[in-house]
Amino acid sequence: MYKLEHGFKNGAIEIKSADFTPVMHEGGDFWRLHLDHCKYCMNRELGVYSHEQTPVRVESANGKTVIEYDKVVAEDGSVYEIGLTFFIEERDGALYFSAKIKNDADIRVNELQYPFFEFDSINGSFAEDTLYLPNGLGQRVPNVHAYVESNHTEYMAADYKNIWKCLNYPAPLSMPWYALQSGKYCLYMGSHIEKGKLHTFCVGCEPREAEKDELILTISSYPAAVKGEELTYGEYCVALTDDWRGGADIYKKFIESTWYTELPKKDSIRQLNGWQRIILKHQYGEIFHTYYDLPKIYKSGAKYGINMILLFAWWKEGMDNGYTNYEPDPALGGADALRDAIAEINSLGGKVVLYANGHLIDISMDYYKDEGWKYTMKDIDGNEYREHYRFSNNGTLLRYGNKSFSTGCYATEGWRDTLTAITNKHLSLGSNGTFFDQIGVCMRHCFDTTHEHGNRIDEDPQYRFEWVKKTRESLPGDDWFGTEWLADRITSFMDFTHGCGYGMKYDDDCYPYIFRYVFPRAAISNRLLHDEKAGYKKILNYALAADMIFDVSFYRGRADLMEDFPGYAEHVQYLISLRDKYREFFTDGAFDVVELILPKKVFATKHTLGGRSVISACNNSNETVTVAGREIAAGEVTVFEV
Repeated sequence: MYKLEHGFKNGAIEIKSADFTPVMHEGGDFWRLHLDHCKYCMNRELGVYSHEQTPVRVESANGKTVIEYDKVVAEDGSVYEIGLTFFIEERDGALYFSAKIKNDADIRVNELQYPFFEFDSINGSFAEDTLYLPNGLGQRVPNVHAYVESNHTEYMAADYKNIWKCLNYPAPLSMPWYALQSGKYCLYMGSHIEKGKLHTFCVGCEPREAEKDELILTISSYPAAVKGEELTYGEYCVALTDDWRGGADIYKKFIESTWYTELPKKDSIRQLNGWQRIILKHQYGEIFHTYYDLPKIYKSGAKYGINMILLFAWWKEGMDNGYTNYEPDPALGGADALRDAIAEINSLGGKVVLYANGHLIDISMDYYKDEGWKYTMKDIDGNEYREHYRFSNNGTLLRYGNKSFSTGCYATEGWRDTLTAITNKHLSLGSNGTFFDQIGVCMRHCFDTTHEHGNRIDEDPQYRFEWVKKTRESLPGDDWFGTEWLADRITSFMDFTHGCGYGMKYDDDCYPYIFRYVFPRAAISNRLLHDEKAGYKKILNYALAADMIFDVSFYRGRADLMEDFPGYAEHVQYLISLRDKYREFFTDGAFDVVELILPKKVFATKHTLGGRSVISACNNSNETVTVAGREIAAGEVTVFEV
């Protein structure tokens, strides 16, 4: 890491280090606020820009700067008694930013964007700058300026001011940081707040008609400070390294000093190759399988190495119906048949984990009408968030939306108790653990001040995290705990994660090393390969190289047996055999990247254990390539020791 310094000049923050001297945009901002009148037909997103303000105090000495304002002027000329104090400190070679908001105005401070950097240039051409995002497993975005320009909303937002690419944490971002490679330097920006909060990581540029290109990097936080409140937000870290791995190291050091503890990996999880994701009763009501079919289904996967069933729609109402009423279905065989099927699969060496949804509440159910409505998340107008699912058979009516859900708030004891009761129900039915869909995703700002978070609309990640930790600690013996989507605080306390988001399926911009570099031992599945479609072997090869277990779900859980898809099944078996030879390297080894820049469409990871290293690599290009001295033909995958 390079020593990064700062200065305050002409109302703007400048950053520099040795020959790293980015050019800041003249007249640009170093913070922005967005205010809310909270009343019908009044401005709900009133901008306040630092370049239009006059500080009452600026102090700078010994690598520390304090900038204070006693009031702010909004973009419409209105003046508000909102006191702001911004702190910048040089520490351990990096810069740390925090801010204090004291609101004495009849307006709510919804959003703070700080630190806020407007660059005319960073360390070269924007077209040559590359953005590294912990988007799911990871994404590498070349030509970052063009990437941002392509996100013009046409009319939904004020693109005539700035064009924005906004990435929410948690999900799609799996960690709260990003890194921009510009020439030989990489600029890291991350949230180093110990408490889990919602953030948006923004990359912006000038409007279309502007004469000069610029690039903006900022982090949005959501204080929602009302009159009479005083809040502090931060710290946010900005650092300069050689590459994205330096940024990942900074983030890992932060979490290891605060909330992160690496949990022991269960021996049974070390042996997990993947699961068959089976839906017994589909969203529109058709029954595809019963409990009596489960042993046969398990055996069909086990002979190819797939040693678990992730069982969806095992309850009366069927998939995406009935949440939170999880009762075995007599039409599928009843509770005893379900227990017997799980016990038989266990006797064969397999596992079955039952599904529940950790986010949604079916508003047609008595649970919602009797008590669930009290636990739901509310939007900025105080209304419930609603989701409408549109799964159908072969007709069209249900494609308009056949189900409506509200969403549970983890900052209510009632919702947490409900999920705990579901966990106990799973275990009582013989499940080898508990699985809650969507805990790692769909986090929202909740404006219901009667909930435990009160006015703090951004604390959904923290309340989920606390419930997940408590649940993990309470599970007995070798029972597993799983969820969907990658989110660092959640994934790190799960035995397995049902992969969803970017990088779970092959894409030219996938960069699956980013999450793995920080969390190398998480058991994560691939996703979205539902049949033997064109190129399926390349998608499976990528899953091996990116160190994923296999999510097998033909026709989204409708199909009967793996042997009905022999090409797919035999290729999965082959990939598992490659992994088997070096299993302990994948489950317990230290992770690294083989080469920072591999040929396009080539993926390779390295695991080191006991002084030995193993590389897994796939070549999805159309020509032979060389990785770590080994030639890999087009379309091939290999695992080898170096």
